[in-house]
Amino acid sequence: MSTALHFNLAEIDAQHKAAIAASLSRRLEVARAAQNFQLIALLEQEQKQLGLAPNQHGLAFVNKVKQVWNSWMDAIARQSMLSIDQIVGDSGTVFWRAYDPRTGKTLYAESESEVLQWIEDNDLGR
Repeated sequence: MSTALHFNLAEIDAQHKAAIAASLSRRLEVARAAQNFQLIALLEQEQKQLGLAPNQHGLAFVNKVKQVWNSWMDAIARQSMLSIDQIVGDSGTVFWRAYDPRTGKTLYAESESEVLQWIEDNDLGR
C-alpha cells in the first residue's frame, strides 16, 4: 500500500499570507495600545509592502470557510454519482463494475457495452 501526499500550493500560500496578516494585526494592536506611533507606521508600511490590507485576516477566514463549504458540496455530489470501474483480475481478465448509489444497484459485466445497456435500461446516471 502506498501513501500519496497531495499539496495545494494555492491553499498553502493563502494560509501563509493569513498567518502573516494575523501576526501583523496582533503586533499593530500592541503598538496602538502602547501608542508607539513609530512602530505603528513601520508595521503599516510592512502591510502595504506585502499587499496585506488591515482586514485581510478576516477575508482569509471567509475564503477558507467558502473553500471548505465547496469541498463538502463537491463530496456530497460525488457520493450520488453513478460510478463505473474497469477491473483487471489476477489472471488479466477485464470486467466492469457499475454502481448507482441513488438506487443501490450494482452490475458486474464482461464488456463496456453491457454496462452501457444496463445504464440505459435502468435509466441511470441522470
